[in-house]
Amino acid sequence: MRFTPKSEEELEAISLLEPGIYPFLVTNATNEKSKSGNDMIKLTLTIWGKDGSTHSMFDYLLEAMAYKLRHFCSNLGLMMKYDRGELSAEDCINKSGSLELVIKEGKESPNGGRYPSQNSVKDYVKNVGNANLSDNVADEDVPF
Repeated sequence: MRFTPKSEEELEAISLLEPGIYPFLVTNATNEKSKSGNDMIKLTLTIWGKDGSTHSMFDYLLEAMAYKLRHFCSNLGLMMKYDRGELSAEDCINKSGSLELVIKEGKESPNGGRYPSQNSVKDYVKNVGNANLSDNVADEDVPF
């Protein structure tokens, strides 16, 4: 067997999406507490790569990231909830739109070694292209 050897960094880069704007769907959301004890919503996102591949990742909505929270609500039709100052995980499930993705560089681990680089949501942005995915889910995709 012949192959091209790859470094850990090269292998890491293969699984990452390039920085840019991508369509997403919130497939799950839970009400949680941050390490500081503040309310937050943990989102499970499905993101579609430019080649049509799907990628799953987590993001977190909390008051400390006020711009991201507001932009999530304003771009996904949740401004009435935002203006009331109350948003629940249930409000977020099956919402879709566009987000700006960046690469968060890996850091040294306190135990030695290195944490890998990973994709991270920088912000939620106005829909681009056909990003309203929840309207495109076929009836046969519904599990009941």
